Amino acid sequence: MEVSQPNTDSSTGAVQGHEPIQAQGFQDAFIRILRMIFTTPGGWWLICICMAASLAWPARHQHVAVDAVSYLDLGREVSSGDLTALANSYWSAAYPALLGAGFFLLRPSPANEVAVVQLVDFFIFILTLGAFTLFFRNWSRSIPEYEQASTTDKGLFTLFAFACFLWFGLYSLRVTLTTPDMLVAAQVLFVAAMGCRVSRPDAGLKHFVGLGTLLGLGIYVKAALFPLAFAFIALLFISRARNSGIPRRKQLAYLAAITAMCVAVAIPLIVFMSVQAGRFTTGDTGKLAYLWSVDEFKPNAVGWTGGTPPQYGTPIHPPRKLMDDPKVLEFATPIPGTYPLWHSPGYWYAGAKPVFILRKQFAAISRSLDEYRQIVIRAIGFVGGALLLFVLSLFNSKKARPWRMSLWLVAWPLVGCAMYALVLTFERYVAAFVLLLCLEVYGALAFRVERRFAIGVCAVALLVAMAPLALLVGKSLAATVRQVRHPVEEDYVITANNLQQMGLQPGDKVAYVGFAASCYSAQYDHLRVVSQIVNADDFWRLNPADAKGVEDRVASIGVKAVVTTNRPAGNQEPGWTEVGHVDGNSISVLLLLASSSPSH
Repeated sequence: MEVSQPNTDSSTGAVQGHEPIQAQGFQDAFIRILRMIFTTPGGWWLICICMAASLAWPARHQHVAVDAVSYLDLGREVSSGDLTALANSYWSAAYPALLGAGFFLLRPSPANEVAVVQLVDFFIFILTLGAFTLFFRNWSRSIPEYEQASTTDKGLFTLFAFACFLWFGLYSLRVTLTTPDMLVAAQVLFVAAMGCRVSRPDAGLKHFVGLGTLLGLGIYVKAALFPLAFAFIALLFISRARNSGIPRRKQLAYLAAITAMCVAVAIPLIVFMSVQAGRFTTGDTGKLAYLWSVDEFKPNAVGWTGGTPPQYGTPIHPPRKLMDDPKVLEFATPIPGTYPLWHSPGYWYAGAKPVFILRKQFAAISRSLDEYRQIVIRAIGFVGGALLLFVLSLFNSKKARPWRMSLWLVAWPLVGCAMYALVLTFERYVAAFVLLLCLEVYGALAFRVERRFAIGVCAVALLVAMAPLALLVGKSLAATVRQVRHPVEEDYVITANNLQQMGLQPGDKVAYVGFAASCYSAQYDHLRVVSQIVNADDFWRLNPADAKGVEDRVASIGVKAVVTTNRPAGNQEPGWTEVGHVDGNSISVLLLLASSSPSH
């Protein structure tokens, strides 16, 4: 029998005809790898972590929120063993606890504290990714069409869901923000995941106890999640009562278990805050946000000394007034921190009472609706895709079939969005709720439209939505390249180093002209802002003699320097030195002579 020989090149003797086979094998392997990456949760973990890292790395030394000063102070206090810092009635307890753990384990120098914060934020993002993965696994099992779909269609739906998470997690929330909002998203997703689990017929008492535990932990993450926990419980059981054949007595037992567990887990923090505040409280964040945002209460966030209409109450812990004209405050004790007024706003505004005024309430809702309009514009790809799928579903032969949308999974995010709309709305506050709504709407619509149309609509929605995220990642990568080629220090570090060169040491007291919440350089140097000239314009209008009187007065309480932002160009008072720029604003400092008889 004749055996055919492989085709060879007479000049080289090389075997011909094998290269296309090898190329085809390589292409098949490459396609399989891409499919594994983009259509499986494991692959999306790789994508999400890489993209989050690309954003976090160039921002590893950046302060990215006004609240960062207070959260870094709280984290330091926790790391030194002062757990009473977690009972702050205004700030999150869980977020500074994580920051404190990071500081305790890594022991960073002042130059690396912000880098540790960004590292903690990065791990919180990974935690949030884990929460979403758990949610997706439990939620997708509740969609019959998904369970019956082919492996390819399941992979495509996985791609869409995780791409939505990536957009909301990195574009709406931002992994670099020094706030607990990413942790809030993780909490919301964990609760939603457990809600999907207890909605299944085989859910038992342990699952309801676990859900109650999660709901109770919400108050440690953010005070707003505590009232939302009870809204969640009510909506969940209304939904179960409509769709479940479980006896009413058993349902009531589950309801009692989840509520009792929620309250039991939350009680320690409530007691802790109440004892520290000297009154019962579940947190002052909502009250103060309503005062400042809805009632437009003045002064806002700079301490309250009275002089307001009586219906707003009487200050219990006002900052001390050193002078009336201009108004100069002192607040060195009893609150610690770089800027005590912003470290514990609940203390300085104790006694304040929100007042309901219908006109102002409508104005606040109008502002929130404008923010939601901006969110819709930024998420126009997802919104447009959902509307198109809805229209296409109306012409589907299966339109008579009811949508299997979970009442609680739609109503709870809407309640959360409505709650924020009454007071103050930012995209980062509601990002997790909007993500849940987005996925539930697409889950209800995508499987009721012809497959090729559904795939096309979802693909276009992702392309439109992902464009700004891709641009954001591209800018971040470009910033990384610039940092490698031309390393530069952050503005606040340069300013802090200049303050050190002028003789200011850790623990020194300084006064601020104007609002001091963004005093990053003071925090870097471990300085303390203990006095404030409330209205900067009032100070700059003073003649040199009166200005000297103010400076001598703050020097008498141990203040070593006066710091200001954007000193007027026409001010010619000698002694002021520009020490740097932070967030585009120039920082100037005036060193003071020590008073011979400091008073407190």
